[in-house]
Amino acid sequence: MVCAAAIAAGLLATGCSAGLTGSAANVTQPAIAATPTAPATGYDGLIQLPLSAYGTSEQDDVLLYRTNEALITRCMKGRGHASYSSQNTTRPAAKTKEEKEAIHPAGAWGYIGSATAKRIGFHVAVPLSATKGPTGQALKDYNACFDEADKQLPSLAGTQGGKLTHDLFTQSFQQTGSDSRVGAARERWSACMNAAGHPAGAPEKLANGPWDSDKPTANEIAAAMADESCTRSSRLAAVYFAVLAGYQRQLISANTKVLTGYRKQVQEQIDQATRLLAATATT
Repeated sequence: MVCAAAIAAGLLATGCSAGLTGSAANVTQPAIAATPTAPATGYDGLIQLPLSAYGTSEQDDVLLYRTNEALITRCMKGRGHASYSSQNTTRPAAKTKEEKEAIHPAGAWGYIGSATAKRIGFHVAVPLSATKGPTGQALKDYNACFDEADKQLPSLAGTQGGKLTHDLFTQSFQQTGSDSRVGAARERWSACMNAAGHPAGAPEKLANGPWDSDKPTANEIAAAMADESCTRSSRLAAVYFAVLAGYQRQLISANTKVLTGYRKQVQEQIDQATRLLAATATT
């Protein structure tokens, strides 16, 4: 499955699977609008990508998580652990523009969101609450229940379609990074950052830091705000996401059969999860 987190991780990937239909050697620069529009947030830019239609949605991911936890909980209680409850914690789904803006404000596209830049700088990752896991016999039973749940609702990551989707995401990010129009926008962005007193050659490197303090420093906030301003003036995000979408459409066109089959598998998995979750509620 390809969820938002996997997409973001793909932006940092440096490798690309060989032998894909429509490889970089056979792809021409996709046409984009003369003045493309930047997405409202980095989060929106990622989930609205053409290839995102071939994975799970945010709502699907929540359903799959809830179903998996329900299956494990039922199994654990069946093995005598009456007080067992889910050991994992997830972040609530983003609903407001401010919440979405803070998920992926910075990346290869620069920085989107002045309010977020001013508030948290590049301190984007929010740690989840730690929970104490099972030990001893309970841990052995948990592992057995986890395997049982996986058999009832197996992951699609290892299927042909799942692997291809991941590879195409990675390839499209690489193609976009090598595109001359994105390169020109990055040069404009870099010149702007230098003029603002925060020299930087690549937006993703700036975002990755290191920003080691517990809270964003004044210098980090200033750099993030300059990044956001330079992203707008250079039109980096607008060009980046337009070019990325163009390459993804080309890759989809060259791999339609497998991707269409994978999308059908995803829907079948979601249907199965819905049935399993309903069944756990009655047992």
